Amino acid sequence: MAGRKRAARADGDATRARLLEVAGQLFARLGYAGAANKAICEAAGTDLAAINYHFGGRDGLYQAVLFEGYEQLIELQKLKEIHARQDSAENKLSAAIDMIVDRLYDEGGWHGRVFARELVAPSTHLAALVREGVMPRFKLMSDILSEVTGFSAQDPALLRCVLSVIAPMLMMLVVDRDTPTPFRALMTRPADELKSHLKHFALAGLLATKEQASRRGS
Repeated sequence: MAGRKRAARADGDATRARLLEVAGQLFARLGYAGAANKAICEAAGTDLAAINYHFGGRDGLYQAVLFEGYEQLIELQKLKEIHARQDSAENKLSAAIDMIVDRLYDEGGWHGRVFARELVAPSTHLAALVREGVMPRFKLMSDILSEVTGFSAQDPALLRCVLSVIAPMLMMLVVDRDTPTPFRALMTRPADELKSHLKHFALAGLLATKEQASRRGS
């Protein structure tokens, strides 16, 4: 009896994972409106009831796809580990940038594309992604940049610093590698070149902003 229950659970987990993967591919290619439930289930080899059973409906499936896509781009646990290191803030920032750029270069699947689609054309699900996915990561990055600059969490300057560090990497995420743009050429170069530039640019800007604030306060 226990063996049958474990087998059923394993089959259910496999079906859920298959639906998530197929839905991610179709949502990335066709968008939320263009990827029909029927097409998703046919590609996944399941019946239509499986979406309701595993995700509570189409909205639940799409939200799960968004969360999975974002997690693959910026893994929360790895960012937590970087944040908790007994290391300098500068080294933590360097490690965080390395992690994100590596994911951008490795991303050949649907994860980045479905997230980019949501950024360009936000749905009603973006608020949940920001609240439950983006904000925990934002807090960790803010803490690291606060260590670098000395700005408190309440200082508007810290928010500007986070924007300046994160925005270039988000820009690279939105760039379509299949569409000729000036930025596409960056992705044909070694990842270490982009890492080095982003780290140098970010740290120089952060330290200059810190120095400017210090002069104003003196």
